[in-house]
Amino acid sequence: MGEIISATRVPGTDKLIELEVDIGSEVRHLITGLYPLYRPVDLVGRRIIVLANLQPRKVKGVESQGMLLAAEWEGEIGLLTVDKDAPSGARIT
Repeated sequence: MGEIISATRVPGTDKLIELEVDIGSEVRHLITGLYPLYRPVDLVGRRIIVLANLQPRKVKGVESQGMLLAAEWEGEIGLLTVDKDAPSGARIT
């Protein structure tokens, strides 16, 4: 689990947003292609599911240190979250 503590558009891109996500033991930077479906201001404070065991990867020159999980259906996209107030860093089992 992670909590988005900041979100900003990646300059020079159409869809990319850079997130700072508190995953309990550290803050990670994630790059996601959710704009304009989600505006950065609407993401701050959301508690999301994060894949944190991935190798860092550069996306448009910015390092991404994980991946958030989302579902897609009929042209819609929704962030995956949990129904209880799990703390940042809680493991998905």
